[in-house]
Amino acid sequence: MVIQISDVTVRRATVDDAAEIANVHLNSWRGAYRNLLPQDFLDQLPLTFKRRMNMWKQTAIENKKPLFVAEAINGIVGFSVFEPARDASMNGYGEVGAIYLLEKFKGKKIGAALLKLGMSELIKMDYTKAYCWVLEGNPTIKFYESSGAVFNEMESPDEIGGKKVKELVYEWKDLSIFKNV
Repeated sequence: MVIQISDVTVRRATVDDAAEIANVHLNSWRGAYRNLLPQDFLDQLPLTFKRRMNMWKQTAIENKKPLFVAEAINGIVGFSVFEPARDASMNGYGEVGAIYLLEKFKGKKIGAALLKLGMSELIKMDYTKAYCWVLEGNPTIKFYESSGAVFNEMESPDEIGGKKVKELVYEWKDLSIFKNV
């Protein structure tokens, strides 16, 4: 399935997209986590490009996790990945592993299209509910809430780039809201 939003096409990713996915991954982190994570940590992210590119290439090759990209005329501007729950306490849930967009493309319904495609894949995999982890203070929380997710009171302390942070779980209790994609 493909979704067209203005001049952006949202589609399933291929192995050939791995480098551009890694680019979006790194650059969107630098924008999304500014003021939430240490700047020196964010500045070092480009050094992880090759590792991330290989990770996304392997994900696309294995084809076990639904992986989608948003592609504009000059290249990939966003991506999303979905999978079975990684957390034992969320057994039976699908998980939104990641949704990232370059800053310039936020607020244009592209993230919603990436989410809808992934949720429809989770439904095909027989999941009826899903969740995601999100860093406390991340403005993306509003995006998840507007799509029907609610904070389920589950949280976990973490350390990223030497800073102690808290990750929160947001869940969609009924994926049927995504069936009309």
